[in-house]
Amino acid sequence: MKIFKIIALLTGLCLSASALGGCADKNEKGKADPAKYYNSQPTDTGYEWSNVKIVGGGYVPGMVYNETEENLVYAKTDIGGAYKLNKDKNEWECITDSFGGEDWGYNCIESIATDPVEPNRVYISCGTSYSGNGCIMYSYDYGKNWTKVDMGNMTMGGNDWGRNTGERLCIDPNDNSIIYYGSHSQGLFVSKDYGQTWSNVKSFPDKGAFGESGYTYGIIWVAMDKSSSKKGEATKTFFCGVANKESEKIYRTDDAGKTWQAVSNEFSDNGNIKYFPQQGRVSTNGNLYVTYSSMMTQEKNPPMGIVCRYNIKDKKWTDITPKITGNGWCGLSICNNDKYNGDMIAVTTICHWGSEDNVCISFDGGNTWKGLWNIETEEKDYNLDISESPWLDWQGQLKLGWWTSGVAINPFDPDEILYGTGATIFGTDNATKIGQEKVNIEVRGMGIEETAIFDFYSPKDCGENTPDLYSILGDLYGFRHDDVNVAPKEHWGVQSFKAESLAVASNNPDIVVRTTKDAAFENSICYSTDGTKTWQFVKTIPKGENINEGGTAYLSADGKVLFWAPGTSSVNTYYTTDWGKTWNKCKGIPANTNLIPDQVNPNKIFAENGGTLYISTNKGKTFKEFLNILISNADIVANPEKEGDLWIAAGLVFHLENAGKEGCEMIAPNKEIQSVKCIGLGKGEKDGDPMAIYIIGECDNKGEGVYRSTDEGKSWERINDDTQRWGNVNNKISGDPKTFGRVYISTNGRGIIMGNPAK
Repeated sequence: MKIFKIIALLTGLCLSASALGGCADKNEKGKADPAKYYNSQPTDTGYEWSNVKIVGGGYVPGMVYNETEENLVYAKTDIGGAYKLNKDKNEWECITDSFGGEDWGYNCIESIATDPVEPNRVYISCGTSYSGNGCIMYSYDYGKNWTKVDMGNMTMGGNDWGRNTGERLCIDPNDNSIIYYGSHSQGLFVSKDYGQTWSNVKSFPDKGAFGESGYTYGIIWVAMDKSSSKKGEATKTFFCGVANKESEKIYRTDDAGKTWQAVSNEFSDNGNIKYFPQQGRVSTNGNLYVTYSSMMTQEKNPPMGIVCRYNIKDKKWTDITPKITGNGWCGLSICNNDKYNGDMIAVTTICHWGSEDNVCISFDGGNTWKGLWNIETEEKDYNLDISESPWLDWQGQLKLGWWTSGVAINPFDPDEILYGTGATIFGTDNATKIGQEKVNIEVRGMGIEETAIFDFYSPKDCGENTPDLYSILGDLYGFRHDDVNVAPKEHWGVQSFKAESLAVASNNPDIVVRTTKDAAFENSICYSTDGTKTWQFVKTIPKGENINEGGTAYLSADGKVLFWAPGTSSVNTYYTTDWGKTWNKCKGIPANTNLIPDQVNPNKIFAENGGTLYISTNKGKTFKEFLNILISNADIVANPEKEGDLWIAAGLVFHLENAGKEGCEMIAPNKEIQSVKCIGLGKGEKDGDPMAIYIIGECDNKGEGVYRSTDEGKSWERINDDTQRWGNVNNKISGDPKTFGRVYISTNGRGIIMGNPAK
């Protein structure tokens, strides 16, 4: 999933910003001053926070099991943060929700490492090249609290091409105070104090110079041979994979990094194609395993590739590529427990779009393989259960996955294997029975909500068929949630376009409109009149307008008038009453005007441009100016229960009753608000009560966050705390008009955050 940089919210995190040489406060066993931590100690706000359930939705490049503590496993996502599995609930829990504001890039997790000696310790490298500099963070309490270590001007690639490789972070299994990190352009780094300070390994001979589009991949993985040293001593023998096109790609040290030798692999040079070592792991029986691909990236075309075994003692390579499936290999995991002693291996293909990616398993060190499917016989040796995320069956083309770069064998229960895809985590509970019986594959992404939300709309109660929520989002097009606590059966992939705007008729929520700027379609406006069961495009778009510029759709309250404001600059807004057979320009408003349809009276349409408010009482045919609020681009919402009632977020929260009528005034009920970014309305506590108001901003010097008012803005209470920042939060919030207290928040990577009053 590709993320777009959006103005970040919820700033003010408490950071530990040490210099590269190290300024973090040290004490026993690498524990830093708790005052320097990202705060993960929750307070009682009276609210419970979760997600509107989609289950997955984004790329999960890798999972990591801890080798010494049973049931401890982490997952990294490219834009949605890091997760830890709660085995009791069988659900992943995000451990990076305290990151937010200007640090939104830290939710792009490049690498993750769990300590094999002290399992409470966990490390992440995070950031993406277009979010600024990255950082390394460490936690000594399973990710409840984090300390940031500033790595200077070092960028990291949590959401860049090549995030399928790794792991770049590696903890020394004999002396866990030592951690290595492979950077993108500055070489190999080491910490000898539990991640608090870092220095460059100047003896390492290669920075991994291969790059694309100005982006260098660098040192892509570190793999250690635990047997080469005694407990308490630095591991002597380990390997680093680097991104080079024509030169050596793997380096070895046998003296704990003092000197290095290139490890040539004749099998990785297939004619003019120099295979890149995607992932490397060392087995307890003395072998280094490497997956190779002809591409560094997880692109849309299947690459070439091989799988190889290197005997660490004899220094000999063996090509062990599975012959039962297509080429192009990436994911790699080894079971080093007492039963298998490194002979059980799992590998994955990557980007086999024409067929489907595969997971292959060997129990004899790669001499023979079994796959979930066989390319020669076309036999599928698995049963796939997607009941947790039924929308994964995209138009009847259900697959095992794509971008399957991460695979992990549970060291305590090798029947359990997890693998990540571009949309979720899949897993099995009978992996060792492969070849004897069908392998059970099921969705294991419960709790991971990694989608980029563009817009959503919660309709008021219009009868038993009223959904809880409509939404549009990146990659997955859009959803109708009849129940926000249940993953939808399908997404709006029929037209397969990413919508730019969403409109719903407030008095008839069966009528829904989406727009796009995708030039592959005949026009840019798609609509449904049956609650999104079926979709069709409008007949035409206004003559002479460029659909490639997209645009914004609006609907009158009854859904009988569709408005379209093209994305092109200096054009007027159009309306149609016959789904695009004919179009007319709205008169009386300037170009590039935002519309706010009244949510009760279909004849009333409000508009704002340059701080001036306009009203139409004839369904948008003509408008007239009625008030100058002197604030342009304000966030304005109309009350779904009261005609002519507008709430405005523009520095303060303003209320405008009887909008458009003579003498109407805009008032600020509470002037203790320091800032407000966006505003939304939800159901009042009791029948007849005013609607609840929700904002993202700051009031009464209680810090930036989410606030609610139940007395029309006179007083406010903060309903989240600093553990609930959710990374890259968008300027979109809405209450639910059907359920008191429920509020929805849009994010770019953590899905739709949902708050409900604590039970």
